[in-house]
Amino acid sequence: MASDAGNQTKQAQETYFEFTNQVPAEVWYWAALGSIALSAGFKLAGKDNWALFVGQWPPTFLILAVFHKMLRPQQ
Repeated sequence: MASDAGNQTKQAQETYFEFTNQVPAEVWYWAALGSIALSAGFKLAGKDNWALFVGQWPPTFLILAVFHKMLRPQQ
């Protein structure tokens, strides 16, 4: 059973890297900046709930970029 869980974990990691290897690092940074701008736009439009929701995306985008760079520095 333990090796089955290990195989599933390995497969999930490979699936993640298959996707993220296709995404240039700059895309993560621009996505973070874009979501900050979008959040500010929602706030100015008076849509506070959407502003808060979208405003939580930048750390996710940035941590994905850092996580990918740390685990795959050769690429």
